[in-house]
Amino acid sequence: TCKTQAEVDQYNWFCEMHRAALAISTIGVVRQVISRDGKLTNEFNVKVGAVPFVSDFLPFVKYSGGLPLTVDGAIVSTADATPMSMENKDDWQLYMDTVEIKGSNIPILRNLLDGENSKLKSRELSKLLEDNVDSYEVPRPALRTTYVDSALRIVRDEDDNIFIYSKVSDIEEVTDYSNVMADLGVASLLEGFN
Repeated sequence: TCKTQAEVDQYNWFCEMHRAALAISTIGVVRQVISRDGKLTNEFNVKVGAVPFVSDFLPFVKYSGGLPLTVDGAIVSTADATPMSMENKDDWQLYMDTVEIKGSNIPILRNLLDGENSKLKSRELSKLLEDNVDSYEVPRPALRTTYVDSALRIVRDEDDNIFIYSKVSDIEEVTDYSNVMADLGVASLLEGFN
């Protein structure tokens, strides 16, 4: 939670550096599920070039592109979303719970990432920090719904970043990534040749 303009600037700088580091990646479908019990789940499908620049690894090859293999997966985060007040149920306070990588197509690593112990347990980490660092306060960011109808929702976070969501279904179940093949995209590449 940013409390000063300096913290907002630092957060925005971090986001810019993160985007720069992922310049060879693509964010695909972003899905947000809000269940009736107040659980908010965000799913960001991400695709990254597995071998982005062939000539970096094979200097004798004069090719500026990469191999058509990709690392795919989804960054999945969960939080509790509770109304800020009984009068205004459009403003929510978030209490982060977990962050994990699901549906990775990297062989062997997939088994590790899909395990229960690979989740970043944000709440447990926050509790540890709060118990041991006097100045630490558990972040509970706010989201303000600025527009909502049966098909569209526009939300602003505490730093006034805007997120626009369109409703595509009433399904509250999170995505099951167990059917994603852990093959670095080789199967879909070969399928394209047929």
